[in-house]
Amino acid sequence: MRALSIICGICVLFATLAYGHILHHHFMHSADDGRGLLFWALFLLAAAVGFFSLIGGFLLLKRPR
Repeated sequence: MRALSIICGICVLFATLAYGHILHHHFMHSADDGRGLLFWALFLLAAAVGFFSLIGGFLLLKRPR
């Protein structure tokens, strides 16, 4: 069971890295230069999801025995 937890934690960390890469390209290289309130609200929501995903990956790796 410990090996499965480690594998899942590593997979979540790689998925979070890919998510961050996609967000970077979407938000920083988008054609829409209007940085309105909706843009920042979606950016903060996406950053929160990525942050909690990163925490989840670390918690899977550091699960107590």
